[in-house]
Amino acid sequence: MKRWIGVGVVGWIAVFAGWVWMPTTVAAAPWRAEVPTATAQSEYTPTLPSATIVVQLDERRSLVRQVPITSTTSGLALLKATGLAVAVAESSFGPVVCAIQGTGCPAEECFCDDRRYWNYSFWTENGWQPYAVGAASSAIHAAGAVEGWRWGAAESQQISADRTLAAAQGLTWLHSQQEPATGGFGESFSAAVEVMLALGANAEKPASWLPANGRRSLETFWLLRVGPYSRANAAAAGKVAVATAATDLCQTARTASPAFWKEEPAEQNTTDTGFAVWGILGAAALGEEIPASTLTALRAQQREDGGWEWQADFGSDTNTTSLAIQALIAGGESPASTSITSALDFLAGAQTSEGGFVYDPRTIQYGADGNSTAYAIQALLAAGEDPEGERWARPDGTPFQFLLGLQQADGAFAWQPGTGSNLLTTAQAVAALLGQTYPFVVQPLESCADRRTRLMGKETMGKETISAQP
Repeated sequence: MKRWIGVGVVGWIAVFAGWVWMPTTVAAAPWRAEVPTATAQSEYTPTLPSATIVVQLDERRSLVRQVPITSTTSGLALLKATGLAVAVAESSFGPVVCAIQGTGCPAEECFCDDRRYWNYSFWTENGWQPYAVGAASSAIHAAGAVEGWRWGAAESQQISADRTLAAAQGLTWLHSQQEPATGGFGESFSAAVEVMLALGANAEKPASWLPANGRRSLETFWLLRVGPYSRANAAAAGKVAVATAATDLCQTARTASPAFWKEEPAEQNTTDTGFAVWGILGAAALGEEIPASTLTALRAQQREDGGWEWQADFGSDTNTTSLAIQALIAGGESPASTSITSALDFLAGAQTSEGGFVYDPRTIQYGADGNSTAYAIQALLAAGEDPEGERWARPDGTPFQFLLGLQQADGAFAWQPGTGSNLLTTAQAVAALLGQTYPFVVQPLESCADRRTRLMGKETMGKETISAQP
């Protein structure tokens, strides 16, 4: 007998050849206090009471959305209102969620997986609680509700909502920093790149990011300025590729891809690890083949202490080492390889008693910081490590606890305790808290010219269809 799990009803099991209902009793819980949001100056700041929807894609990766809520609505309606791609099928017991953002099963074969399905739950002070009804029947009636969707087996673990809620607040603060006149983040394009990476980690579209008192979106700012930035060096081209693929933007004619720097090699891009790792990550994001010689050269640059340095004679640091770990694994390196295990040992030596990571283990007395900790968390996750596991737990906390402790009242993250809100730290913290590692998405880029042609073609076909109707 084949066992089917009704993905739209958590705690109820549907058995093929006869439906057997097994309701799970869940105590009625008043919705929690409203999730605090930063006081922001952008249209992204919820002006209406909102609910938070957390989507856990696998054992480590999550997405988060905040949706305005002004009246009682169902969990399914809230999920659809996130703007994420949601595949739903009708069944004998009501609508069933089959896939979210491409994870799951197609609507025409909603029960394609015998073990995994979309679990539906809500967050309380006691953790995640399963619903006793399906998402189409649940009634969310107050602000502050935190809805959870998890793809996996019934016994798989649901990540604490603390991380995703913190990431949502960080994104809200970042949006509040957007310049009204340009849609960017100050004069430095590098700041916009870091924010774009944060958006990519959460599968957000930069076209939807508009400043409170301006018309230009982050997408417009990006497309007008990305070309020159991408041609600066391989690291810039790699970062641009990772961000562009993750946010599904088109590639302008003047934007250099990581492949450009293979054709136009500069000594800096081949001998300095910091430039090489981003080039590798960018190529991986575009689905390009990474030459074995490139990975061999990166391994050869590993120092005796197990770490990598950004440039020659800089000395090993946790940031470059964390990126090198992700670059090697993106290129097919086994997490059990000597290069990766030695690098993890290096990171362990750079961890403080609070659970965070310092930039340079030779100066551990200066204390851990948010940027280094966020990068280290990503490296641990990429290598299959559990940042909250025994190996990485320290007397006064874990890496995640240290990072969460840096969040400020306005939603931003500080570089170190007492240093105030920091844009770079906040952007990098978002990806780590969502469990995302580089590259976030792997897909070839569509040129902006081809995208315009394709979209114009769709528009023309739509008009022809309408005019042909009687």
